[in-house]
Amino acid sequence: MDIFTIPDPSEGNLAYGYIILILVFIAASFTVNRLKKATRRQSEKNEQSLPQYELGQEEPNKEK
Repeated sequence: MDIFTIPDPSEGNLAYGYIILILVFIAASFTVNRLKKATRRQSEKNEQSLPQYELGQEEPNKEK
């Protein structure tokens, strides 16, 4: 049994399968890029919200 089977070009509707494959790959690429951008924005947002301390500097005491 073959893992990959190449369709016979003499069969009809061969082009439709390739068009659908291209559309699926475009949608997957678009989705992956959107997820990468969202992750990058989230990490930048988290880095900005955290206080930055230098070496040897202690956290300020919070009064209750």
